[in-house]
Amino acid sequence: MNLIPNMPFPLFILIAGCLLMILPPTSTSAQCPLIGAFGFEGINAVEGMPFQAKKVMTKVTTGNDGARRTEVMKSHIFRDTKGRVRVERFYDGTEDPLENVPWQIIIHDNCGTSVSLLPSQQTAKIQKMPTHLNGSDLPHCKQFDPNKLPQPGAKGKFEILGHRMLDGVEIMGWRTAYYSSVEAMSSGEPPTEISERWCSTTLDVEMDSFILLQNPKMEIRIVVSDLKSIEPDPALFEIPEGYKITGADESAKPPVPKDTPAGRAN
Repeated sequence: MNLIPNMPFPLFILIAGCLLMILPPTSTSAQCPLIGAFGFEGINAVEGMPFQAKKVMTKVTTGNDGARRTEVMKSHIFRDTKGRVRVERFYDGTEDPLENVPWQIIIHDNCGTSVSLLPSQQTAKIQKMPTHLNGSDLPHCKQFDPNKLPQPGAKGKFEILGHRMLDGVEIMGWRTAYYSSVEAMSSGEPPTEISERWCSTTLDVEMDSFILLQNPKMEIRIVVSDLKSIEPDPALFEIPEGYKITGADESAKPPVPKDTPAGRAN
């Protein structure tokens, strides 16, 4: 954890996104019985639940001298009825990045294939996960069993935050806090780490979240807004005309084959 505060924000997001793609999938799709549906940035590639929304991730780090540094990543996220996911990222190193041209675009299908678009370079990189991974039928977001609540250990505390509405969609939340010792927890000292997460069981998507670390001090807050349960434009899941495909695996099939070279279309 000590390396995260000094890590460039875009690199931090890329690593987090890659970890989410290579971890065992948390939902399944009938089209991919051997793979399961891969989650990406807390968005499961499940069918029949289209939506679109905006997301703002704010990372605040505090140095030993008390100086605070704030970085912001904005995203436009989409999922269509087929379970395909598109994430547009806007980042320029400031606290309020413009939302005109994305810094990066990720298109992810529900069979383990992703396309990374770099608009500034007009390139598209296709990647495909191994087909031998076993999927899971469990949804990413589900109600907690009161008899089987997570156990964070002697120095941790788990709390269900209940339900609230976000743009007409019900979401549920929970918080996990860790303390420096059992004595610190019982005496009311502040926790050294807090993780608060909210998700929608209806859409099977992570929503707002908050992470706080005290040593070193860092806050990461995600806020979702403009949530709409509508079908996105199909053109969003196509590789734009004129983009050069780079680093493509020979066995990979892009989830957006409209403008791909011959031999790579479905």
